[in-house]
Amino acid sequence: MASGLSDLLTRHRTGLTEQDVVTALEAALSAAHDDGTAPLTDAEVAYLREHGGPGVPAALGDGNPAGLRRVSAEAAVDRVAEAVSGSFSLEEAAQLLGVDRTRVSHRLRAGTLWSFTLGRYRRIPRWQLLSNGSVLPGLAVLVPAIPSGIEPATVAAFMSAPQQDLGDQTPSRFLAGGGDPRVVAELVADLGRW
Repeated sequence: MASGLSDLLTRHRTGLTEQDVVTALEAALSAAHDDGTAPLTDAEVAYLREHGGPGVPAALGDGNPAGLRRVSAEAAVDRVAEAVSGSFSLEEAAQLLGVDRTRVSHRLRAGTLWSFTLGRYRRIPRWQLLSNGSVLPGLAVLVPAIPSGIEPATVAAFMSAPQQDLGDQTPSRFLAGGGDPRVVAELVADLGRW
């Protein structure tokens, strides 16, 4: 598997090493795994069967949490994969923007570009960079409002989902069209309250 992972990382030019991915997976899997879990009550099993989403009803079986831990572990792996595929390395972001890597670092420090850490590398979510080589307008207002510690996938999903408060536009489209970034910043700040 290790050579498969190495090949995958090389093929997709992520800039990440196998150890970076292993470290991120270890953290995600550790958060999803708890050996001290008590068996679920009948009410909890019934609720999860009805509202748990794909894979949860079958994983519940007789209410033993082992199946749920497997589903949680699979979700953790999916989150790491999404984080890698939905982001750029600093070098890739610099190339797309047509600037030196240090300019990207300056933008990160200034709060006009948002990143997250995967392993020992900072990653820039794709939703911030436009295909024409520019940065999404309004990031200087939006980035400080992003709750600390939030999952990159949560922010990416928010930025690509139509929002009623934005006239059913996605936040990315709203900002790209010249919409007020303060409105989007208020909405993104609410993500940390849930």
